[in-house]
Amino acid sequence: MAPTRKPLPLLRTVLVATDFSPAGARAVERTARLPLAPGAAVTLVHALPGRAPREFVEQARERAGRTLAVIAQELHASLHAAGSSASVEARLVFGKPAPTLVRQAQSAGTDLIVLGRHGRRPVRDLFLGSTAEHVIRYGPSPVLVVHGLVEDPYRRPLVAVDAEETARHAAGFLPALVEPRISLRLIHAYESPLEYMVFPGLTLEERARYRERFKDSALRQLRSLHRHLDALGLHYRQALEHGSPYSIILKEARRHRADLLALGTQARSGLSRVLLGSVATDVIREAGCDVLVVRPPA
Repeated sequence: MAPTRKPLPLLRTVLVATDFSPAGARAVERTARLPLAPGAAVTLVHALPGRAPREFVEQARERAGRTLAVIAQELHASLHAAGSSASVEARLVFGKPAPTLVRQAQSAGTDLIVLGRHGRRPVRDLFLGSTAEHVIRYGPSPVLVVHGLVEDPYRRPLVAVDAEETARHAAGFLPALVEPRISLRLIHAYESPLEYMVFPGLTLEERARYRERFKDSALRQLRSLHRHLDALGLHYRQALEHGSPYSIILKEARRHRADLLALGTQARSGLSRVLLGSVATDVIREAGCDVLVVRPPA
């Protein structure tokens, strides 16, 4: 018998960042389609750098304030049309985007931060690269990086598994973003380290046994994760592959036309060990779908 999903908390406080670009607009549009809790509070934030002569700063404040107010009204109307009772607050702040967003999220006790993703290889990108990495590393909550055009709720979520703890939190948070009874797909990409050093002195049979040891470890992690997901009543399917996590995750996302890719991180250490540094940034940039990054509670 298929497991019955237990009631899980919905999103009660959401911070969405906009820089008035098409990417920022997609972040706002996605927020309007999230399954928010009744009476949820949405904070719409635009950060002004503030490094300009005072008269120009005042002009920028007035123009940005008017634009932000219009976007907030449109977001509230979209939420209301969808039957949501969420409130929307427009907040114009001064400072560098990354630390400013983190401070705003901390002060609001935010459940989710929503950012828009710009082009694949932008020369200058306010909401990817250093800003997104800073928010992921130091922010108090999961970060949703919106990439694609927003048309429907999420229906094909993919969870990248690298360690039991990180995957558990990433998969456990997904029900706050997807429709009920949506099946999660788990992809566990594992590697057998130092093959280039070990394999030259091994027979084919010994090489197979060497890889099998790491496969067994990956299977144990998956079985433990299954118990956690079963307890939550989540539906899921899994795939286990040997090779580069970066390549396999992107391949699996394309193969199953994932519309949301969830990654876990280690607490307070930034991106997890198999998605460390530039690899994680490249996954976010190269994935043809939205990316959710979840860090375990401190």
